[in-house]
Amino acid sequence: MSERRYLVKEMFGPTLQGEGAHAGRACVFLRFAACNIACHWCDTDFAAEGAQKLGADEIVARLRELDRHGSRHVIVTGGEPTLQWDAPLAAAIRDAGFRVHMESNGTRPLAGPVDWLTISPKPQFHTGSIALAPGVPADEIKVVIDDTVDEAVLDRHAARWRCEHYFVQPCMDDRYAHHLARTLALIEARPRWRLSLQLHKILGVP
Repeated sequence: MSERRYLVKEMFGPTLQGEGAHAGRACVFLRFAACNIACHWCDTDFAAEGAQKLGADEIVARLRELDRHGSRHVIVTGGEPTLQWDAPLAAAIRDAGFRVHMESNGTRPLAGPVDWLTISPKPQFHTGSIALAPGVPADEIKVVIDDTVDEAVLDRHAARWRCEHYFVQPCMDDRYAHHLARTLALIEARPRWRLSLQLHKILGVP
């Protein structure tokens, strides 16, 4: 049986995690191609064009090469990483000594273990055939704030996922000042939610 090949858009580092509970942490990134939803403000190129098909051993070798400072900390993202993440790749990366942090939109269960799971739900962009997956455990919830997110939406997310860390992050588009003001107002109304900023963009790091 031939080894599975994964569609990888890019791997880069060393850099910093820019968002959420681990903001500022040294890391490398593994970004998969493909996503199952289409957020109109998404700033990530996850198209299959330009992606590479790589085996688990090739991915691990590249992560080791990138992680020249020895953080042994990889952020797995996309696109939507759960479309490709599986137990063999999880085992290969973790056996290489990496701690795996994943960010997912919450629409699919995990097919392989991770060490930290960030759910960033965006149901305003779901088609009728896509729903949030039941029973997915989260270490943190990060909600990007646009005009569709209000206190009731945050309350539903907090009731669905019981975890320690809840973040709201202003959508960084051409209406950023508006989204930031709404984000701060939501934190005032729901103080369990904390502010997350995209520090990598503010600092100008990859």
